[in-house]
Amino acid sequence: MDQANYKKYVEETFNNVKKENKELKKVNLLIAGKSGVGKSTLINTVFGEDLVKTGVGKPVTEDIHLIEKKNFPVRIYDTVGFEISKMGFDIKSVVKSLKRNPIQQLIKKVQATETTDDDVHVVWYVISGSGARIEEAEISFIKWLVDQKLPVIIVLTKCFDLKEATLLKNEIEKLIDSSFDIILVLAKQTEYQDIFGVEELIDATVELLPEGLQASFIHSQEASIKVKHNEAVKVVTATMAANFGTGFAPIPGADAPIMMTSQTAMMTKITSIYGIELDKQKIETALTSMLGVYAAMISGKSLAGNIAKLVPGVGTLGGGLISGGVGMVITGALGYAYIELMELVIKGQVDLSTMTPDALTDLLLKLLPNYLPK
Repeated sequence: MDQANYKKYVEETFNNVKKENKELKKVNLLIAGKSGVGKSTLINTVFGEDLVKTGVGKPVTEDIHLIEKKNFPVRIYDTVGFEISKMGFDIKSVVKSLKRNPIQQLIKKVQATETTDDDVHVVWYVISGSGARIEEAEISFIKWLVDQKLPVIIVLTKCFDLKEATLLKNEIEKLIDSSFDIILVLAKQTEYQDIFGVEELIDATVELLPEGLQASFIHSQEASIKVKHNEAVKVVTATMAANFGTGFAPIPGADAPIMMTSQTAMMTKITSIYGIELDKQKIETALTSMLGVYAAMISGKSLAGNIAKLVPGVGTLGGGLISGGVGMVITGALGYAYIELMELVIKGQVDLSTMTPDALTDLLLKLLPNYLPK
């Protein structure tokens, strides 16, 4: 591949990653609950940064702030100083309570618009798991949310004592005659306890969101690598299926086979899923390393011999057409190796800013055999 085409390839891939991220639809998450139950800690744990501090907390009302950031596809309605009894919620007189309850006013306002983009897509109602009680007004308010056809998850935070939190959970289940998730969470590590329940909360949220919004939430959350991994596997599987009927032919004198196009699209989607902010240097490093893997395969060096032994029918990669079945196997191996690379990056074990393309190629070549047929 000549220098001009290579530069164009890097530029296109970089722009595609930006486009993929930009086209993610906005998820509107409402987090309600009394003051001091740990809403801010929960938000920061799930989204992996001090979002409450660094996000733009635009006041919607005196009691609700909208937390949003540029190029971040989740908008969070965070209740500030929320005291449900003070807001006068009365299930028997909804009209009267609507005049005083800003959350109800917000929900009614967004529901009245024609577009669904501003709708509240999921609600986390947060209660202290160490409080051992829930107010009657809170139960009525949660029931009202359910009546509005809103997906609701009750999050019991600060569950330092699991026995006490479980008793509260059982009590809430008796009081609310509705089937939805009640999740016990400890969102901040203590001297004696590790964080728990956050991954379960993320799983439950993804399940409740419409399919078109799930990718946005998965991209944004940083507390569950498992959720990102599962989504990335879907991308690899789809690309493998597409390449099964295609196969590819190494181009004489070039570094990249025809199949590189679909695999670059695969890399783009996986990069977006893991929410890694990439600059052109990082894209170039990742692409150059992938081209290095292909060069090793085509020239018969390093990995090529292993593929020839492990996958019947490969023969010599420097020869002609590689069948769709073999191409599918290679695509899968590259996809899973790239997933592992992304997970090393978000864990801080690999820095794409400082790693050379040759070093990254060597790393991918070491990872690939793990995903080839045994």
